[in-house]
Amino acid sequence: MSTPSRVALVNNSRETFTPTVSGAIATCLWELLRTEQGSLRVDRVVTRPAAAPTYPTPVVEVVRPHPHPFADRRAGRALRRLSGWAHADQASYARLVGATLRRSPADTAVCSNDPEVAVHLARVLTDTQVVHWFHNLEVAGDRWRRAYAALHGSRVRTVAVSAYLARAVEQVYRLSPGSVGVARNGVDAGRFTPGAAPGLDDEERALTVAHLGRVAVEKGLDVFLDAAEVLQRRGVELTVLVIGDTNWGFSDGGPFGTAVAERVAALRAGGVDVRTTGHVARADLPDVLRRADVQVLASRWDEPCALTVLEGMATGLPFVASATGGTPELVGDAGLLVPRESPVALADALERLLRDRPARDRLGGAARARAEEFTWDRTWSALVDGLPSAPDPEVAV
Repeated sequence: MSTPSRVALVNNSRETFTPTVSGAIATCLWELLRTEQGSLRVDRVVTRPAAAPTYPTPVVEVVRPHPHPFADRRAGRALRRLSGWAHADQASYARLVGATLRRSPADTAVCSNDPEVAVHLARVLTDTQVVHWFHNLEVAGDRWRRAYAALHGSRVRTVAVSAYLARAVEQVYRLSPGSVGVARNGVDAGRFTPGAAPGLDDEERALTVAHLGRVAVEKGLDVFLDAAEVLQRRGVELTVLVIGDTNWGFSDGGPFGTAVAERVAALRAGGVDVRTTGHVARADLPDVLRRADVQVLASRWDEPCALTVLEGMATGLPFVASATGGTPELVGDAGLLVPRESPVALADALERLLRDRPARDRLGGAARARAEEFTWDRTWSALVDGLPSAPDPEVAV
């Protein structure tokens, strides 16, 4: 029996790898590590250090990048313009990752949202296949985009988290149409499960509509709260559940956070029950989602492949989402799509669901069934082994 190929997961150069203070990329890498193939084939996760404990795995290898030597911020910006590196210590991070992979080579190195690092590794690791996984549209400088395009398809295999993002990457990096693969995110459908079926007593309560995500302008929480105000004026009863904070329990108190707080206060003054959880630890998130009857994603930016959509769908929640980015690929026929930046359209869709239990049950069941197609094992297969992503693109797009 042949020895399985060894895979190194290279974390984003700005990211840490913790379950408490890291972002979505760390979550994706952890879930890949937990798959059957990941547990067999990942020999290390290379990451920068964090003050908080890393995920509990023995394969984490920490490298400590050094920033550029210029103390003056203007000189530092000038250096980055000249070199093209995206941030102060990205070059150091890339060199340290390259050095550790030269000492103990992997057959495949998967980089996330770091095209410059992918280019560097492809240049110095001649016996390693480099895979670059775009989670967002990371736009490198001109020099790096040209270098990336020259290596794409030979030394670098390019993958994105949605067909929408794959086509955008092809345009920005001037890659051949259809040459960027798709490896959509997954969801642990064994952890994110539907709650108990509503009983007769539930018909008497106001239904709960949840918004899960960072309190940030791109996520459109203000659009959802404005839609709730429209529903309030129409006499539609609902409970609003806001899950999340600015970042990991930190509220920045900036203009957007202030605007959200003002909307919450106005809704409460008008009699709407608004519940805010603040940051929720990932281990507790399935239970919190099961408090909802409907989930909303009102993003105004082009969501590439939102974990929150997959997690809500796996929980069996009927979905109303703005039709941006890769979200239509995830939702399919398991939810309602509305234009971005339209509180009235969002309110119309929510009113339909809140007043129609059979429609909620039908969409919730469809959401759960669809979420079960998005396994992290299929993400691994598409990302590392180049197999089709989930679900079949002819169905999803």
